[in-house]
Amino acid sequence: MIIVDPVALGDAACMRPSPKWVYDRTGTLVEVPPDTLAVTYDPSDLSAAPFAVVDLEPATNAIRHSQNFSNSVWFKARTFIESNATIAPDGSQTGDRLYEDSTPSNSHYMGQAISADTAQTHTKSLFVKAAEKSEVRLETYAEPSTATRANVSFNMLTGEFYAAQVNGGATQSYWAQELPNGWWRLFHTVHLGDSNPNMNYRVVLLDNGSSVYSGDGRSGIYVWGAQNVAGENRFSYIPTTDAAVTRAADVIGPTAGLIYSNVPMVEPPYDLAVTYAKGALVRDPVTHGVYQSLIDANKGKSLTDEASWNSRGKTNRWAMLDEYNNTQTTNPEEIVIVLSPQSICEGLFLGNTDADEIELVVVDQSEGKVYSEVTSLVTASGSSSYYDWCFRPADRADYYFTVAMPPYASALVTVVLRKPGGVAKCGMAVIGLVDDFGPSLYGLSASGKDFSSTTFNFDGTSKTQFRDYAKQMNVDVQVNNGEIDYIQRKLFQLRQRPIVWIGGPYGATAVFGRYVSFDIVIPGLLKSDMSLQIEGSV
Repeated sequence: MIIVDPVALGDAACMRPSPKWVYDRTGTLVEVPPDTLAVTYDPSDLSAAPFAVVDLEPATNAIRHSQNFSNSVWFKARTFIESNATIAPDGSQTGDRLYEDSTPSNSHYMGQAISADTAQTHTKSLFVKAAEKSEVRLETYAEPSTATRANVSFNMLTGEFYAAQVNGGATQSYWAQELPNGWWRLFHTVHLGDSNPNMNYRVVLLDNGSSVYSGDGRSGIYVWGAQNVAGENRFSYIPTTDAAVTRAADVIGPTAGLIYSNVPMVEPPYDLAVTYAKGALVRDPVTHGVYQSLIDANKGKSLTDEASWNSRGKTNRWAMLDEYNNTQTTNPEEIVIVLSPQSICEGLFLGNTDADEIELVVVDQSEGKVYSEVTSLVTASGSSSYYDWCFRPADRADYYFTVAMPPYASALVTVVLRKPGGVAKCGMAVIGLVDDFGPSLYGLSASGKDFSSTTFNFDGTSKTQFRDYAKQMNVDVQVNNGEIDYIQRKLFQLRQRPIVWIGGPYGATAVFGRYVSFDIVIPGLLKSDMSLQIEGSV
């Protein structure tokens, strides 16, 4: 018998006094407002689960006019800029085209001088897309001395780097991130290792791999979003105009709870100063309860005033986080939540679900993504009949649990329930510390209790009032005699507390609820039997 002792979840906070840019589910770069956790999709694999992006240190983009390459801070050598020539990675018409002039047998490039400590490591990045040309070279060198430099070339059609070169003791590394619509984001980390006060950053057009060629006056590539940040990391994009811009660090608050959800909050927060009409819905921002006005001209009435307000349960966002299994959170296509448990939690349970698959990602604030798994809830027929195999409607498990999440005390846990083309639903989400009392014995019984009722009329007709249901389980557990005192003490601590009880590998043997009674029989010196009766939550 394994139990998951739930962490009490409230409102967790991410504090960051500046915006941040991440990718949405379409691969478009979007702005996340200040003091909001940034959750990103991988633009190179949009089928993968999103995950939280936590930056514990601030970062400054030292490049000016990161999107406006026609500005004079960008010097051009035998090149021109066509402004707003294409759709940029953020969906706006701001992608510029860098194209060559007709100068014969020469190089064609643009660049910017950056005030930066060349003794430090710096990571440059640039969004590029093939136009008439498909090759580009990224160059960095020290100023005023130009002996120390590093460069690498990239082919936008094959997605490959080539012809990497370093001089004067410089070192470099590089990688590329593929985006939708033909865009790439190139990262170039350079350590010049000298004492020059400035760096020069160049974007060089290539022709069949060569930087020296005769231009045709029209061919080029698309460019957008240049960046230079001190350090070695795949920094999120930081847009700039006429000065450097700093993206602040993320600070995750100490309260355990829900820190992100893609489920919208429809009901407005209750305001004592507002007059509400009869039937109006509001929410309590503290308890997340929904209340409906019972009277017209409802103003200044406490939400606990039962003559003025009727409680309607939790908001849609919080329905999966209350203590009831039958209250479901729903959202088209997918539900995405991020939990900040503020403690080591190896167990996660999802009950009363309606989804095709569950995706789980664990992000440590210091180490980044440390765990990821995808579990399909679509189950096989189990029948040997060819007809059933081909034509029987697909069945879906209505539960999910794991007790194998990595033990990180500062982890953020992203849970995704996906149902493409439908509505994803979840009635219960519990995360907590795992405890194992011992193996369950054969003879476990799982049952259900239906609270619906049927009334019969004199002529035999009937009317059924459908209500919620609850799962029940009776299980015998083999425990070590040396742990009897601990288990008894633990169970007394858990009395009248809803927790997750996992008696076996099946959904029917995973119950969220309270134990009704337990009985420990000590038949021998080493092992004993414990009987548990468990009543599930409605």
